[in-house]
Amino acid sequence: MSELRWEKSPNNDGASQVKTLSCIGAGKTGSSLCRLLSSHLSLNQVINPTVKSAKAAIELIGSGEAIGIDEQDFIEFKPADLWMITCPDDQIQVVGNKLIRSGVLASGNVIFHCCGSLSSSIWDAPDNIEIKVASVHPIHSFAEANSSLNNPINFHCAIEGDIEAMEILTVPFKLIGATLHKIDRDTKSLYHASTVMACNYLVSLLELSHSMLQAAGIEQGKDRDILRPLIEQTLNNYLSTDAKKALTGPISRGDINTVSSHLLALDNQSQIWRDVYISLGKVTLDVAEKQGSPVENLNKISSLLEKSLNLGMYKDQNEN
Repeated sequence: MSELRWEKSPNNDGASQVKTLSCIGAGKTGSSLCRLLSSHLSLNQVINPTVKSAKAAIELIGSGEAIGIDEQDFIEFKPADLWMITCPDDQIQVVGNKLIRSGVLASGNVIFHCCGSLSSSIWDAPDNIEIKVASVHPIHSFAEANSSLNNPINFHCAIEGDIEAMEILTVPFKLIGATLHKIDRDTKSLYHASTVMACNYLVSLLELSHSMLQAAGIEQGKDRDILRPLIEQTLNNYLSTDAKKALTGPISRGDINTVSSHLLALDNQSQIWRDVYISLGKVTLDVAEKQGSPVENLNKISSLLEKSLNLGMYKDQNEN
């Protein structure tokens, strides 16, 4: 482990400082972050539902005291400068408030969680001390903790919360390779929805595309071979240029007949397939307009999509 010290102290007095960190809920994300941060912070407690799971986390992290919640749901908290809560999302508020009521916190302590959809405003403010709260959401998959730790990573994080908390947390997170982006508390859910669209829903869209290809008669297993080059080339084009340059296809060309044939083919298939095609088609129209595609053709395609949507809704209502 490298020497535990800051690049500089938060007070800019030139002195090296070592801050202490405790973690509540060290699963894959928590364990990975603890191990990375332990090169620049002194790890105190790793608190999990059981001592066994806490010890397993410490084996991965390499330091810290393993603490399990006993039958009375009592946690023997010890003081720490920073408290990272990485338990399941639906427990973050309760666990944070338990920590706040424990009496272990001192003025200036920072509590933060790593949930993407929740802001730092979920916790109750203590009456007698001034603590700082924040959330830091790594835009990185820690599905395999060992892989994340064995390979150097540079990743992005969204950070929001009290100004002082963000300033304090920025130092160690930058040291472990994070680029931090400040967002407003009020837009946290919108931010998270965007990452879900880019990550989770991208998988769903690709799965839908594979299903459609199989319905068209392509053998299962060969569908991936067919779509892989198209997917990779499209993603590479989008990431290396922009949407205007990456978009191809019938809507980009203003090809009314092809879009019409797609809608007819989808009319006898899954309602979800049709609805997704129409919804994404509307988004594609905006990109095609920016490309300079013929406005008249795009307007006709827009009307075609809207008409198909309305007919589909009418059909669904009658069937129900």
